[in-house]
Amino acid sequence: MVLLQGGAALASAKDPSGSVEEAVGGLVADALSANLELDAAGGGVAQRLAALDQARALYLPSLDFSARYTRANGGRTIDFPVGDLLNPVYATLNQITGSSQFPAVQNQQINFQRTREQDTALSLTQPLYDPRVSAGRMAAQSQYEAAAAARIALAGRIERDMREAYYRWLQARAQIGIFDATLELATENRRVNESLFRNGKITRDLVFRAEADQLEVQQSQLGAQNAEQLAQSYVNLIRNAPFDRALPSVLVDDPDIDRLRDDLAAHAAQPTLSLAPLQDAAVQQRYELRQLDAISSAAAAGERLARAAFKPRLAFAFDVGTQGETYALTNEDRYLLASVVLKFNFFAGGGDAAGIASARAVERQARANRSLQEQQIRFQVQQALQDFQFTQASLGTAAKRVEAAAGAFRIASRKRDLGQINQAEFIDSRRALTDAQLNLNVTRFAALGSLAELEYALGADSHHVPPEGQP
Repeated sequence: MVLLQGGAALASAKDPSGSVEEAVGGLVADALSANLELDAAGGGVAQRLAALDQARALYLPSLDFSARYTRANGGRTIDFPVGDLLNPVYATLNQITGSSQFPAVQNQQINFQRTREQDTALSLTQPLYDPRVSAGRMAAQSQYEAAAAARIALAGRIERDMREAYYRWLQARAQIGIFDATLELATENRRVNESLFRNGKITRDLVFRAEADQLEVQQSQLGAQNAEQLAQSYVNLIRNAPFDRALPSVLVDDPDIDRLRDDLAAHAAQPTLSLAPLQDAAVQQRYELRQLDAISSAAAAGERLARAAFKPRLAFAFDVGTQGETYALTNEDRYLLASVVLKFNFFAGGGDAAGIASARAVERQARANRSLQEQQIRFQVQQALQDFQFTQASLGTAAKRVEAAAGAFRIASRKRDLGQINQAEFIDSRRALTDAQLNLNVTRFAALGSLAELEYALGADSHHVPPEGQP
């Protein structure tokens, strides 16, 4: 006869090895390096970093080279009657002097554009005063910080999801172990009842009752196997692996929970896990709040950018080049231009004022979201801490329930063998033992899950996920 006892009843896999911390740590590392959602978030951070580099580049001078060569034919002309004006005068002079010193002049037709022309120049432009540049850089910096914080916050959620999914898989494995042992009990009970029926000690209805009990356990076993497969697939989905990839199998017992709790308390510098200090620590550590702070800063910079439209802009420009019908560097072809350009916009149809109002609305929204998020984080910490405290306090009761149910089942088994108990009482005793074992299993992994939720609520980033690139 098989009877599950204590921690051995919750063996989560065959041939387990290693600790639960090592197993879940490896899975989390896999997820943080291969998760597709996190990779997409990294691309967004890289894009914001490139936008920040673009905004910084506006402080520096720009240097442009241009070259143009043109061939023209036709086009507008102007007629200049120089012959009609000068030829009578020249004829009179020739007549007076009796010579031909003054030849006749033809009327001229002048094209507005040259038949060929080139213009080659090198231009340097340097902003001297432009409030849009600094405001744009500050907005880009805040947007980058918001994207980086959002990526780290996403990594924290992925870590929490991985831990909880792996714990669900371990829980399903443990349930399978319980149902395997329970099925052996139900099978043995059926065998005993068939033997008693053949010897004429019981009626056939008790055999049918034992068979129904055995089939009920088999059905529960199939449900646990299905839950195990789904949990395994979800764990591999998070780490972007084939759904059927094997997972590390470990044993989980109450000392593991105590050890994980102590590690979390040490990391939070709160050995007693008091609510108020944990809530304050969460507000300081959660990257969701840092993201909203950065969004608020970006909105404030956007307002400064909108206000910059009402200020003048001053720039220096320098051009050097050559221009003419041919490429040459003579005094008639080369040129130098140095300019100071002042630009001020007096009216833009009210668009600039609307931009200021829009930036203010975005900043107001970000501040409200930040306050709401802080309240939600404080509630998350309270809920996770209370859930853990409840499940931890329930572990002792659940273990004693298993011991009591196991003792009652041993007595019921002996009475059944002696024919001193009816089948209904024996099956009820067996079910009470199975329910107690399942309850201890659920309570144990609920404690682990609430620890994972508490770690996430605190923003405890043990893996220090770096942002995508550095500004």
